[in-house]
Amino acid sequence: MASNMEVVSVEPGKVKVQFKVEEEHLNGHGTLHGGYTSFLTDLISTLALMTTGNGNPGVSTDLSVAYMRSAKLNEIITIDADTLKTGKLLTFSTVDFRNEAGTLIAQGKHTKFVGGGASS
Repeated sequence: MASNMEVVSVEPGKVKVQFKVEEEHLNGHGTLHGGYTSFLTDLISTLALMTTGNGNPGVSTDLSVAYMRSAKLNEIITIDADTLKTGKLLTFSTVDFRNEAGTLIAQGKHTKFVGGGASS
């Protein structure tokens, strides 16, 4: 589902990728599908988390996306994921989606449980 992603940069807790909006990414209105944006929020923030040295991709406890502008077919979108905080149990990330002009088109927020032990 993310085969056309190109990694731009990676540093501890941060990942930047780009992709071109293609036909399979569109909704019925011809713009970038919100579900695909949510999927990318999950995927790219998890990749950023994995660069922290934690070694645990965790499981989602909360994921939200604010949609500000649409993206159309053939637009190049840059996604910046930033791991804001990694604690013993939870991690918190933001994911910014920007068009070629640098305009914020969507922002995701992702919280993951990364605690080690199972509870009874």
